[in-house]
Amino acid sequence: MNILVFGGQGSGKSTHAKYIADKLEIPYIYTGDLFRELEGEESEKGKKIRDLMKKGILIPNELAIAAFAEYIKKFDLSKGVVLDGFPRNLEQAKALQLKINLIIYVTLPENTAIQRLMERKRYDDTPRAIKKRLDLYKEETKPLLYFYKKKGVKVVEIDNTPSVEEVRAALDDFLEKQSRNKNNA
Repeated sequence: MNILVFGGQGSGKSTHAKYIADKLEIPYIYTGDLFRELEGEESEKGKKIRDLMKKGILIPNELAIAAFAEYIKKFDLSKGVVLDGFPRNLEQAKALQLKINLIIYVTLPENTAIQRLMERKRYDDTPRAIKKRLDLYKEETKPLLYFYKKKGVKVVEIDNTPSVEEVRAALDDFLEKQSRNKNNA
């Protein structure tokens, strides 16, 4: 099963995406890792990615799509995958060579997300960059929910305001039901 874990910056989607991938024993592919790896390169591409990330600007589609297509080749996707951070807009969704079977949409009030992002103290988490990323999410990424819903992809919303343990218990229940339904089909 190919799962896209979806949510705004600071929503906790990466924490839960890793958990789901571990639970299902499938690869977790996070484009944040990919772009941090690329920004460390001493190249024009690395410098460009560093500058964009520092400003809170999304990596341009032509660079993101090509980098993701190359990166995903490193993984065994035969049992499925959990994606986090790609696709981020309609052009990327249309370029994605994987069929998404399920979206887990992690929600959190924006003020709580901003507070969490500020607490992690990453160089690219300035108030201005965070605001810009959240605005970009609302403008470019959130509409993907409707794109995938129109394609018939199931969307499950997970409220991330409770404790991590409570959210994981809800995820465990959901994943157990999915597994039972799949085995009974």
